[in-house]
Amino acid sequence: MNAAAVRLGAPFAASLAFHALLLAAPAGGDAGPVFQPLSATLVVQLEAPAPAPRPRQTEAGRAASALPKHYLTSREVDERAVPLEMAPLVYPKNAYINRIPGTVRVRVYISAAGRVDKAEVVHAVPKGHFEEAAVEAVQRTSFTAARKGGRPVASQKLIEVEFDPYGPTPEERP
Repeated sequence: MNAAAVRLGAPFAASLAFHALLLAAPAGGDAGPVFQPLSATLVVQLEAPAPAPRPRQTEAGRAASALPKHYLTSREVDERAVPLEMAPLVYPKNAYINRIPGTVRVRVYISAAGRVDKAEVVHAVPKGHFEEAAVEAVQRTSFTAARKGGRPVASQKLIEVEFDPYGPTPEERP
């Protein structure tokens, strides 16, 4: 790594923050959303890692994946899905250069095995800057499966991804 990259890397890492918050109703039945911070160490990269190769599906696997799945909400499960390992968040280059902060809410559909089946943007401010980076980071995150009646179940949750070019580095966060 050359000296220029080292000089740029430290301020870049120091200026990024990733705060993921869970949106879920409290156990008391209140329908209002509750934000819960996710505690995880994040690694910030200047470039996105190469996507992992997808396993080949058999005809039976394709037929099974085509079937509609019911993903339980946080109100319907006994234990919510919890992130095991947060994937690196890649700050979009143009947004970082222009010091644009933003927030993206992503609905995540998590399988009974803890894999992300699907992630979709629910809301983004400002639009058009951070959606792709947020979805990619969430899709690469692994979770513990939600549980109902002691058994792992497919579930869904909302995660809020914050982009802050002036925020603390992962090392500076508690």
